[in-house]
Amino acid sequence: MKTTPLLTLALVAASTLGGCDDFQIADKSKDVVISKAEYDQLKAAAAQAKQVGRYQLHRDGSQTWRLDTATGHSCLLLTTEYNWKNARLNENSCATEDLREAQERHRLYPSLYDESGNPLPQKQ
Repeated sequence: MKTTPLLTLALVAASTLGGCDDFQIADKSKDVVISKAEYDQLKAAAAQAKQVGRYQLHRDGSQTWRLDTATGHSCLLLTTEYNWKNARLNENSCATEDLREAQERHRLYPSLYDESGNPLPQKQ
């Protein structure tokens, strides 16, 4: 196969015009790095929160319970003031359960969540 000088010149011009001078190498050493297992755990937790219809409400007399269909846990959402004084029911309240989960998120990932379990703003 014989190459013509015009074709060679066209190839050289194309490679020169489409060169690599605008590319920048990213410095990945400054990024926050977590393990693959932690990443997968965070990703699964985020996917759970996006589920439509994740929570179901069930009424039992004067009590309304919240069932988390993703985990199978249920907690007391609404009841009378008299029932809230019962320590066993108060321990199973949704507020108590949500607080425990928030504290667990903070304990596992103190750089990502505050003491209330809310995500901290990440620096860009």
